[in-house]
Amino acid sequence: MGAWIALIKKGDGWEKVLKETREVMEKLEEEIKGKKFFGGDNIGYLDLALGWITCWLPVWEEIGSLQVLDPLKCPNISSWKTNFLSHPMIKDNLPPRDEMIAYCHRRIQEYHG
Repeated sequence: MGAWIALIKKGDGWEKVLKETREVMEKLEEEIKGKKFFGGDNIGYLDLALGWITCWLPVWEEIGSLQVLDPLKCPNISSWKTNFLSHPMIKDNLPPRDEMIAYCHRRIQEYHG
């Protein structure tokens, strides 16, 4: 959620929020080290709880022209993201990207009035 806050707060302390978000990603990086999913070889509860990150984060990065998830600093999270998004249960139920982008633009407009 910190990435969303950084996106909508551009110019108002967003660097601090972005830094905190990256620190959380680095902690998650350690938790998934050596595993395909947080649940091991199969998707588990934590994967589902964090799974929204895999589809929303790239949208936020694109809209905000910022990088939250650095694949060089977090290769395990990057692999998890790929594994999660390519799982048939997930892949077949993702919302269309263009609708996600349009939704974010509307929400940013609402925030900035």
